[in-house]
Formats: sequence, C-alpha cells, structure tokens
Amino acid sequence: MEIMTSFGIIGLVEEEWLATLATIDAEQVEFRDFVTEGRRLARLLKGPNHGCRYVIALTHMRFPNDCRLAENVDEIDLILGGHDHVYEIKKCAGKYIVKSGTDFRQFSKIILTFTVEGPVDVTIEEVNITSKYDEDEDLLQELKKYDAVVQAGKMDEVLGQFSVDLDGRFSSIRTSETNLGNFITDVMLAATHSDLALLNSGTLRSDRVHPKGSFTMRDLVTVLPMMDSLIVLEVTGKQIVGALENGVSLYPRLEGRFPQVSGVSFAFDPRKPAGKRINPDHVKIGDEKLDLNQRYRLVTKMYLYQGKDGYDILKNSLILMAEDESPELCTAVQNHFQAIKMLTGAQEHWHTHHRQSLVALSRRHSVVRMAEEAHHGHNRQPVLIKGGSQDASARRAQFGTRQSSLDNVEHEQAKLSPRVEGRIVVLAREGEAWSAEKQMDKLSLTAHIDDVIPEEALQISSFNEKC
Repeated sequence: MEIMTSFGIIGLVEEEWLATLATIDAEQVEFRDFVTEGRRLARLLKGPNHGCRYVIALTHMRFPNDCRLAENVDEIDLILGGHDHVYEIKKCAGKYIVKSGTDFRQFSKIILTFTVEGPVDVTIEEVNITSKYDEDEDLLQELKKYDAVVQAGKMDEVLGQFSVDLDGRFSSIRTSETNLGNFITDVMLAATHSDLALLNSGTLRSDRVHPKGSFTMRDLVTVLPMMDSLIVLEVTGKQIVGALENGVSLYPRLEGRFPQVSGVSFAFDPRKPAGKRINPDHVKIGDEKLDLNQRYRLVTKMYLYQGKDGYDILKNSLILMAEDESPELCTAVQNHFQAIKMLTGAQEHWHTHHRQSLVALSRRHSVVRMAEEAHHGHNRQPVLIKGGSQDASARRAQFGTRQSSLDNVEHEQAKLSPRVEGRIVVLAREGEAWSAEKQMDKLSLTAHIDDVIPEEALQISSFNEKC
C-alpha cells in the first residue's frame, strides 16, 4: 500500500562556527541555542499547521553537538551533519547522525521505509565517487564552457618541483606541524621580513597528500582557494603565547584554528585545560627564547587580525604593514616559485633582477652570525679592521664566508623539500617538558648548522689562516 507522507527540514549551526566566518560579525548576530530552536522548529513542523511526519535536521556542527541535539530533541528524527569533513555514521539516542564526507568524495543513499503507524526503518549506504561512474554529458559540456574561461591553460602551469610529498590532510594539519604548513608559513615570513608567521590551518583546504614532483597552479589553488590578504602586526611576546594558546585550545578536535607557524617553535600539553597548555619557557622566536614583554613583527592573515577562529588577542594590534601594502598569500607563494626559477636559472629573460627573498630576514641574520662565529672560531681570533692589505684580505675572506652561507641557505630553500622540524611539540607524557626543550634546541641547531655552514666556508677560513 502506498503511503503519502510529508517531511520537514530545518537548518541548525553551532555557535563556535560563527567565529570562523570572515564575512559575519558574531557580535551583530543573535545566536539561539540549537537545541531550543531545533525543538521549537521541529514541533512547529509536526504541528497541525504543517503536519510533517518526519523531521530532518541539516546541521553544520561537530559530532558532540549533533549528539546533544539528538539526545534533547525528540521531535527530530534524522540528523544530516557537516563540518567534520569525515564520512561517519553514528547512532545517538536511537537516531542516526550521518556525516557524508567532504568535497563530493562520497555521498549517502538513505532509504526510509514507512508503515501506517509503526516506526520508520532507516537504511544507509555509503557511495564513493570514483571513475567507475559515467560523467553526465550535458553537465560536462556546460562545465567545459566555464573551464575554458577560468583556466585558459593557466591551471596546468608547473610552478615548481617538490622533492617530497606535501601533507595537507585535515587529520594532519589540524592537529600537528606539517611540511605543507611549514612551506606556506616560511613563504609568508620571507615575503614580509617578519619575525614570525602564524596561519590558521583552516586556510589550507586540499585535504590530501600532494605527491612529490610537479606542483601546478591547480595544486596551489586547491591548497589556497580563497583570496587571503596578509598583514604584519606588532605584537608582544605575551600576545604570541595567547594566540598559540587559542590555536591549540580545541586539540585534538580537527579545528581550523590549529596553528601552522614559522619563526617560532613551542611545546604544548593537551592534558592541561585550554588557555594553560603552553609554558612560555618552551616558546622560542628563531633561536632565542621568547621575551613576554618584547615586541615582535608577526605576519598573519587579516582574518585572524579581525579575531576570527578565536584569535581575539590579535585585535587592535598595531599594524606595521597593512593589507594593501602586503602581498596576497597565494601571490606570495607564486612569487616564491618565480624567485626560485630566477635563482636557479630555470627560466631566463626576466624583466628585472629583483626577486622575493627565499629566506626570512631573521634567518639571514642568524646565518650571518653563525657563519661569522664559525669563521672566527676557526681562525681563533676575530678579524681586526685596520685598513691594511692583510686586513682587507681577511675582510674579503669573512665576507666570502658570510655570502657563501647565505647563498647556501637560499639554494637549500630552492630545493623545495620542506620537512617537519619540531616547531610544534605535543607533550604526551610526564617529564617530557625538559626533553621537548632539548629537542627544540637540537632541531634548531641542526637545521642551522646543516644549512648554514657550507664546506666551502670552512675552506675560505682555512685559506685565510694560511695567508
């Protein structure tokens, strides 16, 4: 027997989601608890004016909030959720909560079987989108029209050649340091001559591992699909700790506020309450311990300066370089690839010899200092500048050491082999704080020594000693 029935559909979001929206000021929005509103709307739909038998909630919430909704609103029968970017089916309070994945990689086929008065039977089938499905010809032809206009060959342009895989999976970038995050934030740092870079991992949208080899414009747009303006702020060490605390406050949830960083390294303890997970003594800017009262140059996104994703502590900071003076993030990355081509001679006939630096200014200063220390240490005494020919020779040798070190670091950056360096250390066991500090010291020293002091620099020092 055919049974005619009617459905009611409502949309609900969690309050935390509002903080992630760049175009909505949460202070100008009246938020009503999704349980209260869900119950009101569901009762309205099932009431005499609408007579719906079955109510489905479309939500943009994390699973614990979906479960809270299921437990507290009897009038809602099925929850189709988003925001978690996973495929998962769970039951809570006897109701199905269905998360159907992300980016059209999967969908769910749900069959509801109704009887005259009995309960509704629910069956759910996961459908993975693969090449076994034929393309819809009508839709394909329409897409080709726009594809020709939007791409015009640009998307297949090879920007560079990575020698390692790049990890952009949400499960990685939203819970830990990744080499993709390191690469992007290193570019931010070098492009703006800042002391440190801070990026919310929600900026990086590809949610996949990019295999080593050719990296195209299409790949870059997949990673950075949004137009994000950079901004350079003056912040105190105390603000830096506060910003990092916010970044790890919801760990291990896959939240976009989790930080990817450059120029700063830190350790945090997820066992401690949010806001108290970072010991300032375990935070370093470059190779120096953080000074809570010192002022630093921070490059980040306008989005975070506006206090989005919980980064309220950055609001009202002094702007050193406004967004109209700074490169857009995607453009900065493109400029980085172009600078590599100029450095390596991969492409000739540039209109200018000027290019974006591949190495942050703070790193350059560190390189010079370490190169000079290595030079002096090898000669056992500093070079005294007196104006004589012998001193001029020594000065030339010292300059050669310094320049050779800088060139070496730039060529290392040009190899496009970003790695996880211990910038973010998760403390998981008792007594690990001491080892974390030692680990960061060791990684910082190793990264500098391996990349900074080339063999030819020591040869120059040796030559000077013989002279």
